[in-house]
Amino acid sequence: MSGIATKDICILVVDDEKEMREMIVEYLDDEGYKTLSAENGREALDKCLPYHHVDLVISDINMPVMKGFDLLKEVREKYPSIKRVLITAYNVEDYLELALKHDVGNIFVKSTPFNFRELSQILEKTFVIKKGNRLDAYASEIIKHLPDAEKAKKVELVLIELLANAVFYGIRGEKGDNKDEWDYDFELSDSEVIYVTLLADSEKFGISVLDKGGRLKKSDVLYWINRQVTRDDAGVPLGIYDTHGRGFYIAREYIDRLIINIDVNKRTEVIIINYFSEPYRGYKPLHINEI
Repeated sequence: MSGIATKDICILVVDDEKEMREMIVEYLDDEGYKTLSAENGREALDKCLPYHHVDLVISDINMPVMKGFDLLKEVREKYPSIKRVLITAYNVEDYLELALKHDVGNIFVKSTPFNFRELSQILEKTFVIKKGNRLDAYASEIIKHLPDAEKAKKVELVLIELLANAVFYGIRGEKGDNKDEWDYDFELSDSEVIYVTLLADSEKFGISVLDKGGRLKKSDVLYWINRQVTRDDAGVPLGIYDTHGRGFYIAREYIDRLIINIDVNKRTEVIIINYFSEPYRGYKPLHINEI
């Protein structure tokens, strides 16, 4: 990635076949991921996982010393936040019982030539937002990874609003009625950064904006959206001149699904989902989960 947005995902590749292991690592390095590698499950558990931050483990199934399912079983028990993917050159159906037992939902099939495009579909693209004066640039860089250019422009507008909410309200606790006094020339600390994650498949894409402030309230979201849809006697929205809270209404207008998860005083995640097919018709649901 460029300096505008930075991937911050570390992937551990475990495979006893040196050529396969190095090929996957090289591809992931080129894609901008941080990588670690091990030649078997025991090496991964003893030499990699205790000493490095790892977000995803990609492991072969059949290996000497420790097989892939045994490795992922221990990963699940010791490091439950780490995501897990198995790779195999054999029939996936032969491993469904073990996959069910160990709660593994992703089994990638090795092919000749190796299907890197399919591998990319199970990898998250995660961006770290740090600088207050680069929100437009961050949004522009992120939407370049969307396959639907027509919808991307609308998503860019929504994303800018959501990033501003996450940075200025979620982290910095700024008040919306004094935007003219906001200082944009700052860089968030490592504990304050905003994480934006992009996932896509053949039918839809989803973008998650996560802040670790947790200042957003369900009542605030409902209030801001309501001011945009409620009109005065002249038919003008009550919130037409509001300087804050517009992002959620814009998201409702332009996005097929809006989901807001609030862990009060800990974190807030706003998820937007759009489908590539026909525009959504009918009434849109609203999902705000507060704990």
